[in-house]
Amino acid sequence: MRKYVCFKCGRKIASDDIQYLCPDDGSVLDIELDYLGIVRKGWQPDAILPGNMSMWRFDGLIPVGKPATGHNILNTVGGTPLSYAAELNSELGEQVWIKNDSLLPTGSLKDRASAVVVAEAIERGIGVVITASTGNAGVALAGMAAAGGLKAVVVAPKSVPVAKIAQIVAYGAELILVNGSYSDAYDLTVQASIEMGIYCRNTGYNPLTIEGKKTVSYEICEQMTHVVQGGKRGAHWKVPDAVIVPVGDGNMISGVYRGFVDLMSIGIVSRIPKIVGVQADGSAAIAEAYKANSSVIGEVKSSTIADSISADRPSDGYRAMHAVKSSRGQYLTASDDEIELAAVELASKTGVFAEFSAAIVYAGLKKLQQMKWLNASDNVVLLITGHGLKTVDTVNVDSGRYIDIEPEISALAGVLHDKDIIR
Repeated sequence: MRKYVCFKCGRKIASDDIQYLCPDDGSVLDIELDYLGIVRKGWQPDAILPGNMSMWRFDGLIPVGKPATGHNILNTVGGTPLSYAAELNSELGEQVWIKNDSLLPTGSLKDRASAVVVAEAIERGIGVVITASTGNAGVALAGMAAAGGLKAVVVAPKSVPVAKIAQIVAYGAELILVNGSYSDAYDLTVQASIEMGIYCRNTGYNPLTIEGKKTVSYEICEQMTHVVQGGKRGAHWKVPDAVIVPVGDGNMISGVYRGFVDLMSIGIVSRIPKIVGVQADGSAAIAEAYKANSSVIGEVKSSTIADSISADRPSDGYRAMHAVKSSRGQYLTASDDEIELAAVELASKTGVFAEFSAAIVYAGLKKLQQMKWLNASDNVVLLITGHGLKTVDTVNVDSGRYIDIEPEISALAGVLHDKDIIR
């Protein structure tokens, strides 16, 4: 029997039935793990082997069993690289790392959440799953549902990028575009789950989404242990000093925090890193409440090029506030101009092409460096959550970043000389 606890009022629920929000106050539910039992069993992840690098290696910390679907993409989600990005270091002396979840099967970290939700649906014999999305959550659900033999229904605002529409449709999901915002789509899918009984994946609604997203924190610590400490774990895994996370509705940063809490609760790590959330100026409800030290997260009229983190009414805002406060981190914001510049610089400096909603973490890093908030030798992880090809139609390439020439060697040579590429 699964155990839940309300994040706000603390009510505990033990049930084998599907649970969404707290029946008393409508707040999000956390799933309780038996940490003592996990420790007594001497828990360790499965060994990293070819074909066995997915998040399902952490069975026992994920409250859903690995689906019996062979080696298709539903079973291979996770195991993305953690790479050192010395080009992003500053004179402060910190060491910057990139955790690149844009390399997951459908191109975003949200595959982790959707894989867990789909695994739950398979286990329960559910054939249809619905979600609201600004793009990536819908793409991830569509892809994972296709792999699991389920039908996905994705409800999204009409502003969703064309590339993401193409992915959703290609995976065979039923795509429904609404004349409204993400919040409108969200409310519609919740209503469908209540009135029509359709199983709902929505973040900040279904407690299982965070259980998939948290696995990225497990991987960060495990990988840093191997890379930084040469695999010598000792008593604990290596923990970064700061993790920078893009924030929209708040579920992702809540999941990142939960992952570190899990590891500390079973004695695998000795501390939780500072968690920094970055929101777009035009969609900064959580950051604004945090900076005002307010206990109330207001609703905003979201407008930003970072579509995946656009949220008028953050559905998981209070857990997202708690994640930053409890970890001694902070919230930052970035303008659309800063986000676009960050995406271009990140790609040209590191070879990592991130969508605007993910590249915002590099804009956040630059602000932390300017503030001198980081310390010498700090290990700082940028969480890249989505691939740039998902929003390539919104990237501005009409600003002198390329040159037209006639197909003549003299013209090519002239450009290369002028640009000081050859001498």
